[in-house]
Amino acid sequence: MDKNMEFLRGFAPLIDYRYWINPRPVPLGPSLVGGIFAFFAWFLVMALILWLVARGLKGVDKLKAGVFRRFASTLLGSGLLGLLVLFLAYEQLPLLGMRFWFLIVLVYFVARLSASVAYAVRDYPVLRTDAAERRRLEKYLPNGKHK
Repeated sequence: MDKNMEFLRGFAPLIDYRYWINPRPVPLGPSLVGGIFAFFAWFLVMALILWLVARGLKGVDKLKAGVFRRFASTLLGSGLLGLLVLFLAYEQLPLLGMRFWFLIVLVYFVARLSASVAYAVRDYPVLRTDAAERRRLEKYLPNGKHK
């Protein structure tokens, strides 16, 4: 094997399909369990931070708070699903402990993240412009409230 490609030797099982769909996979090593746990726990911490930011922005800018809530929801769902899959893999449950479920969580995360990014890039500016236009027009309309 080429010296430049030597570091890829440990990743060879990831390319084999039997690694992902084995109904009774070998147990995860302690360092791998710790790394996966830290990865998905980071998702939960970031979800909490984004949720707190959204809560703080709720009174100032509801649309921006909604964008932060969408990203927090994506991270929360992915983090909880990832930790559930990690638990099932750690307990070595047949079928439910398959490595394939980690790929499902990854696909779920990418799909939700792309939907959140699409909303933030495509829909949020339009809604913000509409809200600004509505506020501009409403200042010329009578309130309906009597002084």
